[in-house]
Amino acid sequence: MSVFLGIDWGGTYIKAGLVNSQGEIIRSMVYTSADLRKKKVFIKKLKSLVKELSTFKIKGVGIGAPGIINRDKGFIYYLPNIPGWKNFPLGSVLKKELKIPVFIDNDANIFALAESHYGAASGLSRAIFLTLGTGLGGAVISEGEVLKAEVSALELGHVPISLEKRLCGCGGQGCVETFVGSKYLLARYRKLKDNMTETKNIKDIFDRALRGEKQALLVWEEFSFALGMFLAGMINIFNPQVIIFGGGVSGAFRIFKPKVWQVIKKQAMWPQVKGLKLVKAKVKEAGLIGAALLAAEGIKSK
Repeated sequence: MSVFLGIDWGGTYIKAGLVNSQGEIIRSMVYTSADLRKKKVFIKKLKSLVKELSTFKIKGVGIGAPGIINRDKGFIYYLPNIPGWKNFPLGSVLKKELKIPVFIDNDANIFALAESHYGAASGLSRAIFLTLGTGLGGAVISEGEVLKAEVSALELGHVPISLEKRLCGCGGQGCVETFVGSKYLLARYRKLKDNMTETKNIKDIFDRALRGEKQALLVWEEFSFALGMFLAGMINIFNPQVIIFGGGVSGAFRIFKPKVWQVIKKQAMWPQVKGLKLVKAKVKEAGLIGAALLAAEGIKSK
């Protein structure tokens, strides 16, 4: 059986999975990102994984990386939330080490691939995809195709929305990511609690908001306003039929969706909002499946 190895590379966890041509995961593994932060360790682990799975016929490897990629060359310019990977030719190094085709793209594009093939954007021609996690990843489908350039993705998370000089992991200031990324939400919550909390999990803030805690509710109020203002601009530009939310922070969707909608309806041009839907991602393990799709499509196009 021919399969593809998908790698979903996040700031907290790295997931790997064997995916067949029907988009089904037949085997998966999870690693802590911090343990594989160094380039040599990452490459060594991937090499040993391919060897461990040698009983399967792996036709190609697809990697969704959380940063700025030259997708044609598989070259990492940098990963905003993971240090040590600046200007690294990961694609060519892995092709040499693994002896199989390797394809690399931004993780938000990978997410968009999976959701457009099997999920909430299936059959649609225009969609915005957001991965809400450590940072904010974004991708756009227009006329049924993921928008691409020489670099990997429309870096929606790094659109400046504020004149406040909040330093972002990308090196810029005032990016929307600094208002909606999980590390910023946690820092804001701790500040509101006068640093008298040990909360390290976004789910805790979600649960406390559901119980009516005023500090937790304020965090989501601020989050929703920033995200809504940002999305109003994206809606005016791209006129999507749907906006799809994935990533760990999207677990709070039922709290922030109504508030985000309120802001969008006030700020966006009303014809652009007609028929628009805000939905959670439908594809479980979209990162793995999308990475495998990247490899499958890359081999097919050769």
